[in-house]
Amino acid sequence: MIFVFDLEGPLSPMDHAAEAMRVIGKKLKRPDFFDLFQMLSLYDDELTIEKYPGYNPGDTLRLIAPIVSSKLTDKELKKISEKATLTPGAKDLIASLDKKNVYVASTSYQQHAYTVAKKLGIRRKNVNCTKLPRFKEFPLFDELLEIFKKYKKNKSDIKAVKADLDSLFWKKLPKKYLSTKVCGGQRKMDVVKRVSRQRRMPISDFIVVGDSITDINMLSGVNLASGLAVSFNGNQYSAPKANLCVSAMSLMALRPLVRTFPEWRHFVREWSVIKYQLSLLRPKEFAYFEKHKILPDYDEVIGEGMDEIIKRQKEMRVAIRKEYGKLT
Repeated sequence: MIFVFDLEGPLSPMDHAAEAMRVIGKKLKRPDFFDLFQMLSLYDDELTIEKYPGYNPGDTLRLIAPIVSSKLTDKELKKISEKATLTPGAKDLIASLDKKNVYVASTSYQQHAYTVAKKLGIRRKNVNCTKLPRFKEFPLFDELLEIFKKYKKNKSDIKAVKADLDSLFWKKLPKKYLSTKVCGGQRKMDVVKRVSRQRRMPISDFIVVGDSITDINMLSGVNLASGLAVSFNGNQYSAPKANLCVSAMSLMALRPLVRTFPEWRHFVREWSVIKYQLSLLRPKEFAYFEKHKILPDYDEVIGEGMDEIIKRQKEMRVAIRKEYGKLT
């Protein structure tokens, strides 16, 4: 089987781009730049929902690329990434898998994706991410800050400033500043298709793991191809597109699914009805789950009870990712 992981969330709690914007804010004596990133993240959601032509979920990193690359060096971006922690259980899960079959499809800039992948022992050649071009400036920075001021005055209502952002990015900003190709949305599914061709493995033999709007194409595509599409501590965007939602404090919650794949549904259905759930685990799994106090929720996505499933996903999302969990 082949594994394709989103990086931010499933493998590491940090949102690197959000942290990069925070560092830029500190340089400019603006402690509110995390909120500036959040505004653009919400704008990303709006553009994705309306299916704006040529726009992919996660293109927030396309919009901020001129700001990030003109304000921070590669060294500074890597330094931010080096502070990133790993999702509980991520290192143990990856260590239990055949490394040649583990891939990453991430919107993250390569300075972050390569750093986290190295911490986990994932081969660099298997990491698909966003190459950050070098820009000397973001010519409409002051105008963006004026829109941000309006956003904050309107109680952080993205709809109140969407028209202003549309005008700035799609009418006024020269196209060369929008040239960054982010590995998000359909491009993540393209990674799955390419790996499938290269490895001569059907997509039904894939397990993909995501947690946000940037993963919806990958989750939906693998779900439709009868592979295992996992929303791990996801949100209202990722959960409905998956065929399984896993809400847990450790990525090792995926280990029994790997063992039982492709008959994972049998395990999940037993887990949902048996009183002493840990008895379904193998001895080593049992010991690990007990030691780390892991008791996951495994929810098949069948079109019913989604509100409760999403609630569980979001609770675990915030528990692990803290402030980053609020980003969509």
